Amino acid sequence: MAKWDEGYVTDVAYVSSFYREITPAWLTTASLVLGHRAPDLAQPFSYADLGCGNGFTTLVVAATCPQAVVWGFDFNPSHIEFASRLADQAGLRNVRFVETSFAELARLDLPDFDFIVAHGVLSWISQKNRRHLLGTVAKRLKPGGLVYLSYNVTAGWAAMVPLRRLMRMLTLASPERTDLAVSGALEVVNRLKDAGALFFPAHPQLEKWLADLGGLDDRYIAHEYLNEDWHPLSFADVASEMHEAKCDYIGSATLAENIDTISVPAGVSLMLAETHDPVLREMLRDIGGAQSFRRDLYRKGVAPMSGPEQQMRLHALTIASLGVAMPEDGPTFTSPIGDVTGRPEIYQPLMDMLESGWVSVEQAMQSPAFAGHPWVELLQAFSLLIAGGYAHPILPPSGTDARRTICRRLNLAIAQTNAHAADLPLFASPVIGSAVGGDILETLIAGILLNDGWHGDEAALTTELLSVLGRTGRSVRRDGQPITDPADRARVVGEAVAAFLGKRLPVLRNLGVL
Repeated sequence: MAKWDEGYVTDVAYVSSFYREITPAWLTTASLVLGHRAPDLAQPFSYADLGCGNGFTTLVVAATCPQAVVWGFDFNPSHIEFASRLADQAGLRNVRFVETSFAELARLDLPDFDFIVAHGVLSWISQKNRRHLLGTVAKRLKPGGLVYLSYNVTAGWAAMVPLRRLMRMLTLASPERTDLAVSGALEVVNRLKDAGALFFPAHPQLEKWLADLGGLDDRYIAHEYLNEDWHPLSFADVASEMHEAKCDYIGSATLAENIDTISVPAGVSLMLAETHDPVLREMLRDIGGAQSFRRDLYRKGVAPMSGPEQQMRLHALTIASLGVAMPEDGPTFTSPIGDVTGRPEIYQPLMDMLESGWVSVEQAMQSPAFAGHPWVELLQAFSLLIAGGYAHPILPPSGTDARRTICRRLNLAIAQTNAHAADLPLFASPVIGSAVGGDILETLIAGILLNDGWHGDEAALTTELLSVLGRTGRSVRRDGQPITDPADRARVVGEAVAAFLGKRLPVLRNLGVL
């Protein structure tokens, strides 16, 4: 009889992560750019996260969309316990977390959903469970609803399959907990490489993969690579299964990958332009870009918008700055074919406008800086600023005050949880419907400000932060190592407070965090 975990790593909890691409704000923007209608975020809607892990993204969705009914499902009880406790601490009443397997999920009495997301799930479950998951999509997604599926792709992972299997065997043979056995497994793989194993020169991309693994959290490696099921998938197979669920592919939630000129080599881009079959086109794209991971966006019922309707809606697309400085020679965007640098004459005026507040496509079009530029070029710049983490689309303005109140409660709960050794270096933003990155000290500073307010005394804020750290036993680190000297510790904390007040506070205020 199969164990309840079905070979999935459960002896160590997964790292708490946030995935911007599965938020409704991101999904509706991607759908709009791709020319398809999405559920209206100004109205009540329903959202399901299948395989929600520790539930942090689900919590941010619930806090930033109080008009929504939000569900998170995961089979690991420790994940559901963590998410439910944080939801209760933040007073979130519109989210429910359910401990269930995919087989049980298909039998539950659930509402129908406008959004169903499954991030990092398909490649890490059995074919049987994949059928259960997609059966839930077929049964529970509303017409016009959006589905997000991410998975490892055969084209980019074929060389890794035997090494991954070897690592799984080595960790199973170890008496240690899975994450603690990771270093030993990697040591064997590196010894094999250094011993002259011919597999490595035959697959030179593995050199970079091994180097990258050295900088990752062992808990992440355990969950990412060491489950019993680990199956890179073909787009054609996933698309076929989704078609049976009455869902068709509309594009990638990785916005830059919808721009052929920067997502595949030039010669492959020409082949894509000649290819009209959407499934064949994506297969060519995966091979042309050696794609290793996909973030697919599907819609139940394909009804593309007319050109005028899409253009009208795109003109209203509005973005807010995330406070990331643009390099002098232009912003850099990561793409499958390498880093791409945007032209400063296009991006600098946009960044200057964002410093003064939110910017819509229509406002940018009316700027003298873009006179004579095709509006499609401006739309591409908006898409890449969003993809590159320089900006983010904002939510509809209705309901901002309610979102702000609820997000303050979640951000305070995050600060309190971090004070007791959790690792959630993020803030929920009611303006963009997403989370903004930070570090642990910044979340603790924000917690003090949210709890007591700030009265302009930087020294008093530093003293209070040191007091919080002292009460909770949380260490202050430099270069990954704890600082033990009290004077040095106070100096580092003071510098962190000064940097926060000078640089981060204005950004977080603009995003409604504080």
